[in-house]
Amino acid sequence: MPSEQTSRTTTSRRLSGETMLALPASVAIPSYARNKVIPGIVHLGVGAFHRAHQAAYVDDCLAAGETDWGIVGVSLRSADTRDALTPQDGLYTLAIRSSGAEKLQVIGSIGAMLVAPEDPGAVLAALTDPRTRIVTLTITEKAYLRAAGGGLDTAHPDIVHDLATPELPKTAHGFLAEALARRR
Repeated sequence: MPSEQTSRTTTSRRLSGETMLALPASVAIPSYARNKVIPGIVHLGVGAFHRAHQAAYVDDCLAAGETDWGIVGVSLRSADTRDALTPQDGLYTLAIRSSGAEKLQVIGSIGAMLVAPEDPGAVLAALTDPRTRIVTLTITEKAYLRAAGGGLDTAHPDIVHDLATPELPKTAHGFLAEALARRR
């Protein structure tokens, strides 16, 4: 006799500023007014490490009333992180596991996400904004662009590009150098 398969459809709603208010009380959500947060940090390379550590620490600062330390995140290559966070109003959930216990916390410290290849001018504007007081980065070793003997690989095509057209940089090195030149 054939077995009848049943399927259960679960409708889940994506995390957002609105849906986080309906989360269980056991899930910590931002206690600060996100619309009042002022960006003070630009971070290059918004990967999982940054989101699990620095952005979480900044979220704690924002919750303590230090609301001029919001983060503008910059992806140097891909739009993936921006495309994942934008429909969620920049929010994501951090799961912290310790001694068998799990704590869930919605992080809201990333107020904007920029994609450098799409708009290098916007990245430079964020880096040179007078409100920006800290620039941080977490990039992979591949993005260091080191020569075999150490130091910067000035023959790398992206570095050659940055040196020729500093106003349209491609690398972390190029963005930092041009931003520093503009901030003088």
